[in-house]
Amino acid sequence: MDDERRRWEDLDTDCLTNVFSRVKMESLFLAVPFVCKSWYKTSLNPLCWKRLWFPDFIPYPLFTDKAEDRLQPAQSFGPFYDQFVDEYRINKTRFSIDAFVKLVVDRSNGIATSLILPEFCTEESLRYVSDACPLLWGVWFTDDLVLFKNSQIIAQVIGKWKFLEWLYLGSSLVKIMRQRRLSKKHLSEHFKVLLTVENPPCYNVLDRILVQIATHCKHFKELSISSCNVGEIEASTIVKLLPNLKKLDVSSSCIDRDSVVKLLQGLKKVVRFHITRCEGFEESDEEISKLGSQVKPFLCQDCANCDLSWFKIIVKQRKAIFRTLELSNQINEG
Repeated sequence: MDDERRRWEDLDTDCLTNVFSRVKMESLFLAVPFVCKSWYKTSLNPLCWKRLWFPDFIPYPLFTDKAEDRLQPAQSFGPFYDQFVDEYRINKTRFSIDAFVKLVVDRSNGIATSLILPEFCTEESLRYVSDACPLLWGVWFTDDLVLFKNSQIIAQVIGKWKFLEWLYLGSSLVKIMRQRRLSKKHLSEHFKVLLTVENPPCYNVLDRILVQIATHCKHFKELSISSCNVGEIEASTIVKLLPNLKKLDVSSSCIDRDSVVKLLQGLKKVVRFHITRCEGFEESDEEISKLGSQVKPFLCQDCANCDLSWFKIIVKQRKAIFRTLELSNQINEG
């Protein structure tokens, strides 16, 4: 009886590949490779790495109480990365998110189709991904479009993804806000180097990204925006350049009434239209309700029931971080 039992290593390779292509990145690094040699070998198949959904990367600390501590390396990178460092016996002071991103991207061997970049990603990582993953049809970019340097080069690289169909832009800043509550005085150097030096950035990042999508991404049909200012320029750009858009989600942002109306009137092919936790309009507006009734599903939610809108909180946090950055620069100059 025992002799008739199949061993783990005897499972069909194609079947294993199919299964491994559906598991999370955490399992592909911390579980699957340690079962047996055949599972480890199969896990290296590029077909297992078509979905590059990186776990949360949370470097700690981002802020310090003492100026002299700001040069210290990160003590932690988040649950997955800390376990990865321990499991593979990597010197924590030498761990680099850039190196990890390259490791994962190289395993996909150019056939990755969807990507969720880790927060606090560098320009180097973003450029590497854009060159090494030409077949991407879905991208989730989670860093704040105002604070981070890397957001300013999205428009430069997004044209390389000719098959792009959906894009998520924006961040809630929750992870940064949590750490800032603990210490507010100084920026850690590993955080500071990721931030844009201009307050505010000298150009509209979102508008430039939309222009490049319209020019190079002919299959594009889904756009999600969070923590952004969607005004007349942005609304006009979306309507003019992305008339075939099928799904539009705007959350935790500032969008005025006229811009909402412009989007509803101009996007004739949209089949899902969600605007949630936004300020700048009233969800009870008769014209918005009438236009929205022609879209199913349609969800329009203002911030009337909130003590303080999420977008205002985000703006407040951005200003505080820029003030801390200015203080840090003054200390360095002194």
